[in-house]
Amino acid sequence: LTSAAPSGQMVEEWTAPPGVIVEHLPSGQAGDYSLSFWRGVARRGEQLWREKACDLLNMQEFAGLVCRGAARGGAPFVVSVHGTMFTEVALDRRHWSHLSSGEKAAAIWRYKARLALHPFFLRMVRRADLLITDSEFTRSELLRIDEQLDPRIRVVPLGIDPARYGSDGRTAEVRGGALTVVMLGRVQQIKGIDTALDALALLRGRGVKVRLLVGGGGEYLETARRRAEKLDVAGRVEFRGRIPQEKMSAFLREGDLLLFPDLTQPAFGLVAAEAFLHGLPVMGARAGAIPEVVTEQTGWLFDPWKPTEVAGLLERLASDRDEVARKSDAARKRFEYYTADAMAERWEQSVMR
Repeated sequence: LTSAAPSGQMVEEWTAPPGVIVEHLPSGQAGDYSLSFWRGVARRGEQLWREKACDLLNMQEFAGLVCRGAARGGAPFVVSVHGTMFTEVALDRRHWSHLSSGEKAAAIWRYKARLALHPFFLRMVRRADLLITDSEFTRSELLRIDEQLDPRIRVVPLGIDPARYGSDGRTAEVRGGALTVVMLGRVQQIKGIDTALDALALLRGRGVKVRLLVGGGGEYLETARRRAEKLDVAGRVEFRGRIPQEKMSAFLREGDLLLFPDLTQPAFGLVAAEAFLHGLPVMGARAGAIPEVVTEQTGWLFDPWKPTEVAGLLERLASDRDEVARKSDAARKRFEYYTADAMAERWEQSVMR
């Protein structure tokens, strides 16, 4: 079940695989995930259950906010939880500790809707018959909320379909010239772009050849461009803008490694699995679920609030391409754990047991 179709037409951007039926809600607007959307999904889901057209409802993230659950006379429902209301925004307690008073006030205003919905989130996870999290990190965050949720939580890491990328990735290789680092995702301050640029400036001062390719759009993009110019690293960084799905493989293949300097607490970090598919090891923040995905064999971890640590690690790797190549090979092999098929099998086992 999803939001209303554009202009009232049954229009799909993708072809549903066999066995999948996509149903648009009859009212509302396309892409409008408001309270009326959640109520509409709950009503339609309950109707399908009463008509015996389904056995359970699987709500993604916040879509189950107004569902009742089997214990309260509703349809049995599973909630796929990708972090809490706060883990991936500036309201997370670990990010919050780094903010000034003014930044804290701005964060409260920006995310006021999440604060208002938090009680509904708590009610949802307590009513759900089963909670599917994509990481042990999210599981631990739910247990901080309520330890009694433990028997109903299953961890199912996310997976991706290689066919969507039109590429089998690449094999590990040792390249000459500047170490090429790629970042992929929305360009936002909380995603660590400032940390990356500050590290690049430190490396420029040391005469270390490192090149940064940034794929993604966002409200912070122009600010990041100006920061690069101010730090005198504009010639070492390329802002490519949003990367279309069909060009993502080509973009990732340009890199030697992926940089993932997120300042929040990522609930999983799917971009790391995408990097593994393409044979890129990952330099990731020691935060959220990133350490579950980026292991010692497939990459490196660092404190995202310390550009000096990022710069030091990149400097070492720029002079040791063999280490990059070894972890590149391990990353490609590790991807098999994060395929869509593997995810589907784990999800089925978790729900059916």
